[in-house]
Amino acid sequence: MDTDNRNARIAGISYVVSYVGLILGALVAGSILEGDYLALAYPNAIQLGFGMILESLNGIAVIGIAVMLYPILKRYNEGVALAYLGFRGVEGLLSILGSTKALSLIDLSREYLDAGMVGDYFGTLGEVILAGRHWYMEMLTVFFILGGLIFYFILYRTDLVPRYVSLWGLVAVLMLTVMNVLIYTGINIGALGAIFALPIIANEIFVAVWLMFRGVDTSGLSAHEE
Repeated sequence: MDTDNRNARIAGISYVVSYVGLILGALVAGSILEGDYLALAYPNAIQLGFGMILESLNGIAVIGIAVMLYPILKRYNEGVALAYLGFRGVEGLLSILGSTKALSLIDLSREYLDAGMVGDYFGTLGEVILAGRHWYMEMLTVFFILGGLIFYFILYRTDLVPRYVSLWGLVAVLMLTVMNVLIYTGINIGALGAIFALPIIANEIFVAVWLMFRGVDTSGLSAHEE
């Protein structure tokens, strides 16, 4: 169906926008956030702001993916599709909030510089801001996992894309879940984190390319439609 494949292609493009936004945002703002942000944030406010705008594209794109795919997925089961839409919507919102949280450092940096770069409480406030940003990002991972499990389950049941793609996605989401459980329980996995995270990154890039150039096969949905 033309409408389904149009939506699928827009979703595929949104996947790409999501990753590009995250990568460019980190490149632009990373040196500030990972450096002496109290001294750097205000003098480099435009750079930090632009970086966070780029990073916010991730949240906007995630919401766009869910909105575009919902009309297709709901033909399998509307309730399950609504859950997917809700989880990914919350994920996108948390991503945007995490990005905008970092902008508070600009005002804090200005006050720190005006105070002559003295005052231990500035460092404490900065750590609180970054901790808030960190937990926004941690929580969005939970909603990403929940949305991912639903998404790949529907793909598996309907064959909208080849079944190996959905199986790959399910395994990748489970690996991401294990990684986060290990981290939350205080186990330092070090470089193994990349091994746990790489499968889902590769899968999403593959899904993006597939949706953009191949679209979806909705023939498997006919058995679920009234």
